Amino acid sequence: MNEYFLNEMKNLLKDEYDAFMKTQDDEMYRGIRINPARTSIDELRQYFDIGEKTPFDENTYYLTSEEKLGTHPFHLGGLYYLQEPSATAAVNALSIQENDKVLDLCAAPGGKSTQILSALNQTGFLVSNEINAGRAETLAGNLERWGYDNYVVTSMETGQLCSQFEGYFDRILVDAPCSGASMFKKYPESVYDYTERNVLACSYRQLEILDNAYKALKEGGTLVYSTCTYNQTENENVVLQFLKNHLDCSLLDTGLECGRKGIEFEDLDVSKLTRIFPMDGGEGHFICKMVKNSSSNTSKVRSIPFSHDKTVDDFIKKNMKTGVRYTLINDRIYASTGYLIDFKGRILRQGIPMGTIVKNRVEPYHGFFTAIMNENSFMNRHEADDSEINKFLLGESIPSGEKGYVQICYKGHPVGFGKGDGRQIKNHLPKGLRLKQRFN
Repeated sequence: MNEYFLNEMKNLLKDEYDAFMKTQDDEMYRGIRINPARTSIDELRQYFDIGEKTPFDENTYYLTSEEKLGTHPFHLGGLYYLQEPSATAAVNALSIQENDKVLDLCAAPGGKSTQILSALNQTGFLVSNEINAGRAETLAGNLERWGYDNYVVTSMETGQLCSQFEGYFDRILVDAPCSGASMFKKYPESVYDYTERNVLACSYRQLEILDNAYKALKEGGTLVYSTCTYNQTENENVVLQFLKNHLDCSLLDTGLECGRKGIEFEDLDVSKLTRIFPMDGGEGHFICKMVKNSSSNTSKVRSIPFSHDKTVDDFIKKNMKTGVRYTLINDRIYASTGYLIDFKGRILRQGIPMGTIVKNRVEPYHGFFTAIMNENSFMNRHEADDSEINKFLLGESIPSGEKGYVQICYKGHPVGFGKGDGRQIKNHLPKGLRLKQRFN
């Protein structure tokens, strides 16, 4: 293994170094976090072998294996998220309240953003950002699968984004890009990229991101900084430097009961920090919680008014049991139970993409049929048996006498849609979501 990393861990852990090294021969910790708006642990245990609850989050449980969980219809339906267990702790440090406005500044692949949406409980608003375009698409897909509508996904420089939301957010999470030492088991080749130079480069970037996040935080707002690495350069040191640069910010206790306290570093009060090592039941995380005590200018973020369009209204009347509020932007329809916001930048998702108007008709999108807001709202619902759901996941049609757009469900949970012609339901599952072989 990387000698630089090993020497660093010896100096960091001292008497616990041998215990840490022993964990490196173990299988990595795996977890499943349930979507409480869609399911329960009792339901999932009818189908999967799920272990005990983790110490990091009330909705997260240990797994011995992820086999078939990623291809199961329940995964497509957003009933759970597969996630390294200790990664769930950072969101709980935010202490999210209903109706909060929250920013997840470095959000891909989306585990923490989906957890934030669950904590908001279909209230408030989340801006979920990822600068890397490819990773941002993954983020958007994972949030769409989770089923909520009170969010926007962006792919922007953190400075460009935060300057438009000055003093706006109640809670900000900076789960910063880092050297990722706790991910060596998952990505073994990354251990060779772990150098002093790369660690320092990460710390400079982390401070820049935190400075931008500071601008977007309101007075009395909470900022949580987290990494999935162990060294002090990117953890205690970054926190201390940030606090020195922003004297109006102060350290708060994370309030977490998992893991352990921080490691002594200069005059930083490390008793308020949380560190998680493999010896604590997860691969590893560092978590810090701060509050902004000064007032600042507040950006006025305008909401986008809802639209009225005969083509869309006719589609809703024909297919839905309930009304839907929507906004029409360049022939694309976005639905929301809350509100949508107007700002400049690369926006990948906002609310639930309902569909597109094509030649005076609505061509609906997959996510509209799987959204929580629409779980029981469609006129036509088809409960697929095991044979039918396998056909659906493979992209095949399902024999049925139904006509029009049909929500496809499995065990009562929506997983997509098709269009019936009286003989069969033609498959409308996006090609990127289809399986190459049966899930069971």
